Amino acid sequence: MPVSVTDIEIRIGRTFEEPEKPRVQAFIADATALVRDYCGPRYVEESPAIRAVLCSEVIRWLAIQPGVVSERVGDMEVQWGASATQSLSPAARDGLRRYRRQLGSISLTRG
Repeated sequence: MPVSVTDIEIRIGRTFEEPEKPRVQAFIADATALVRDYCGPRYVEESPAIRAVLCSEVIRWLAIQPGVVSERVGDMEVQWGASATQSLSPAARDGLRRYRRQLGSISLTRG
């Protein structure tokens, strides 16, 4: 079963208003595509770990304001810059590592 808006709502503890839902659905589709590309043929949509990564990435993207490069709470500092494209966080890549094809070697002998 693919990740849904309801999965995100449960994790953040609030219900999205109707105008917000298309944005959340778009983020789910984008995150799913990035994870599928990252994992390759080992991508399993029903995996609880992959679902957790997808949900956490969508929640992270929802928390980022477009154009904000960095933000500091103490003494309130915000740096604006070019809008970054969405990508998988290092934590997401780390969580998906076991679903990626591993490098290996093949012993070749002659005769």
